[in-house]
Amino acid sequence: MTESIHAEADADGPERIRTAARAFVGAAFTALARENVLPTPRVHPYIKVGRDYFGDDVMPLAEFAAFEQTLHDVYPGRFADPLRRHHAEFPNAYIFSFLEACVGRCGIEGVPYDVDSPPVERYIAELIAVLDSDEYEVICCREVSHLTTTDGKSLQLGEVTIIPGPDQGPGSGLVGVAAGLVPGTVGAFNREEPRIYDPPKSMVVVRAKVTDANPFSVAARLSAQVDRFLLLCRLLFAATAQSRWQVCGVSTLVARMNPIYDRYGKAGFMGPLVRRTTRLAPADETAFENLGTMIDEAVVKREGMITTPFDMALDRYVRTYQTDSPFDCFVDLATALEATLTGNDQATEAISLRLRSRASALLATDEDPASAIFNDIGSLYGLRSTLVHGGKIKESKLRAEIGKISTIPDNEMFGTATAHAVDRMRDIVRRAFLARLCLADAPDPVWPFEAPTAVDSILSDEDQRTGWRDTWRARMSEIGAAGAADPARPGVDFISPDDR
Repeated sequence: MTESIHAEADADGPERIRTAARAFVGAAFTALARENVLPTPRVHPYIKVGRDYFGDDVMPLAEFAAFEQTLHDVYPGRFADPLRRHHAEFPNAYIFSFLEACVGRCGIEGVPYDVDSPPVERYIAELIAVLDSDEYEVICCREVSHLTTTDGKSLQLGEVTIIPGPDQGPGSGLVGVAAGLVPGTVGAFNREEPRIYDPPKSMVVVRAKVTDANPFSVAARLSAQVDRFLLLCRLLFAATAQSRWQVCGVSTLVARMNPIYDRYGKAGFMGPLVRRTTRLAPADETAFENLGTMIDEAVVKREGMITTPFDMALDRYVRTYQTDSPFDCFVDLATALEATLTGNDQATEAISLRLRSRASALLATDEDPASAIFNDIGSLYGLRSTLVHGGKIKESKLRAEIGKISTIPDNEMFGTATAHAVDRMRDIVRRAFLARLCLADAPDPVWPFEAPTAVDSILSDEDQRTGWRDTWRARMSEIGAAGAADPARPGVDFISPDDR
């Protein structure tokens, strides 16, 4: 900040704030009791202005005006001329936050709503500490399913911390983890605590200490960091990791912003029908860092473009983790595969055949032969074409098409079989994108993103086809991610014992 937030040599500032805060909170407790806001329910001690009470319930109080003026006087560098500041702050935001902190902790601790109750003094002290500091910390906590660490302990990978939860019941203890980092977490749930049984789960945490910044934009940036981490995790490990819910907020209960709560997907109790647990270790940091660098440094022309095949492929791939519809997934994954393997081609004929030929040539392994890839893409791409063009699909035909996929377990229930089909197509897209990224990697790209290349002619030659396949697999090995080039290990259904 360009000017100090503190008053000029106001040695009496803390005592003035303490006196004004005590007078206000005593009057506010009385006003809220008169409106039947207090006492709060035992199971929901948190209140929020605009939801549980109105600002007009306390703002007309003389003690409110006096408290507001005191904060103005003691912290002119923070509150003076707010409309002339890039990131305006107002005393009443802190006043409401302070009041709600006192109410919440009095309810939790079962003490009287009284100025002499211990929580009041604690949060007066926290208010003064927050206002005295030029710096504050914003934290983003997201519960992610099918994700843990190899030893079950917290793990730091770059700027991301993974905190595993116990695999016991829907609560899994992760709400407590988030509440310990962002104290207003439970109040942000609005009486609907997320309960999803989808183990193993972890809390993915990123944080930032900032000064003169908009906390909401910082929270958005941290959320994007979690998205980025999950993208890399999915590309590297074929993870089925799902975002379940997220809280972004400040590390103190008295704060300039209330925690922001987001719920992902449907509100159901169970998660996806097919899962593949990812267990991370310290050694994985190298692969995360190197793959992230490759994506960032990919030579993709974006100037004047609304979108590019590169960005479209990633966007559609990510979208399949955000929908519960397998049919939307088939369409998005087919689009992602097209964008990855034929994105800049001028020819439009026989797209399906080119996709099948290129994917099978580049991705084939002993465990996943070219014929299986070729046939599976044919079945899945055919289903996509029917969906896109509005064709009718009989259940019997869909069952038959799904049953042709090479990775579908025998005698699998239809819903789970469909989920396995999505998983198969997603893994093909994942490996195709990695192959394309490696083949376009500088300094000597053999298939650049922005230059015409006779791909089909090259891949028709056995030696060149083998050379390209060896090239991209070697590049994955160089960045510490050799296993990412291999087909994903089989997923398991959601009721089976955890896969290893």
